[in-house]
Amino acid sequence: MGKLTILRRPSTDSMNQTGLGKYADSVEKCLENEGMEFDSISFGISLNEGLLNLFVNGFVRPLMSVLRNNRRDRTFHATDELCGIFFPLIRGRKILTVHHVIRNGEYRGILYYALWNLVTAMAIKSADRVIAISVPTKKEIIDKFGVDPDKVICVTNRIDDEYRILGSVEKEKMIGCLGMLIPRKNTASVINAFKLLSEHEYMSDYRLEICGKGPEKEKLLRITADLGISDRVRFVSDLSNEEIVRFYNRSALIFNASLHEGIGLVTLEAQRCGTPVLHLKGAEIPEDVTRFSIPCADESDMADKAYGLLTDAERYMELAASSKKYADSFGEGYCKRFVGILKTDDRFMP
Repeated sequence: MGKLTILRRPSTDSMNQTGLGKYADSVEKCLENEGMEFDSISFGISLNEGLLNLFVNGFVRPLMSVLRNNRRDRTFHATDELCGIFFPLIRGRKILTVHHVIRNGEYRGILYYALWNLVTAMAIKSADRVIAISVPTKKEIIDKFGVDPDKVICVTNRIDDEYRILGSVEKEKMIGCLGMLIPRKNTASVINAFKLLSEHEYMSDYRLEICGKGPEKEKLLRITADLGISDRVRFVSDLSNEEIVRFYNRSALIFNASLHEGIGLVTLEAQRCGTPVLHLKGAEIPEDVTRFSIPCADESDMADKAYGLLTDAERYMELAASSKKYADSFGEGYCKRFVGILKTDDRFMP
């Protein structure tokens, strides 16, 4: 296979909350477990520290590192779409992972969409192999970019073992929500559902904790104020992985109102921590992910079904146990399949 270079986001990148940093971590852990040698090049793709930092750490430094390693006997794996920006320059074998086909207006506006669309199209065209993290994502890649279906393989990764039940952490009267504060995540519906839940009998002492950051935060703060629940809604961000595991364990339920996910790791992570999840019917989330999550017709239905769970201890425990068992087994065999692509895909060997 030659030598392997991983093109990735750093673990501490703010985009880690979207799962991109965590996915890159899981790739490297998989390679280490299989005894494969590799090196990594990090892309600091974040606007939080200014445009100059973005240009230097997200473009210049990674480019110089890629050029130093640009040999025909080397395999490059970009762990997300934007990390494949230099694929047209690379002489070795190129593998690209695509997590989610972004739609116009669903993230940071037209400019971000244009950049993502341009880079992703170039990276896919230059790649020897494209890995889609779910069957729906594979279909979207083929439909949007006109890719030969034989070039795209679906490899669903399993949830890291760090997501587990912590015996020292007790459930709190808290509804959790985790994800970037962008339109696609539909966090406003979570707030509205929580407001409706709090009006049910015995639910007035529950609170909502939203973990994430993004351009919609001010809008969401206004919604909580207008609904008169600001004192029971807390926004947190920049949690470490250990703190996120505690967040899932502390939550009585997770409300997931996302409208579109490439895979939707939050559901599975929460379930591995023994916390039931509710989602919206009709949301474009892989069915394999939502198999043990509770489908809700709308915000009112989400509130009603949450109330039913929280007031029926036996049903709650049964769902927590069955969803955990399923999430524990999700993506079994991922590591061997992924490494198999790196080792045995002779058709694309340089």
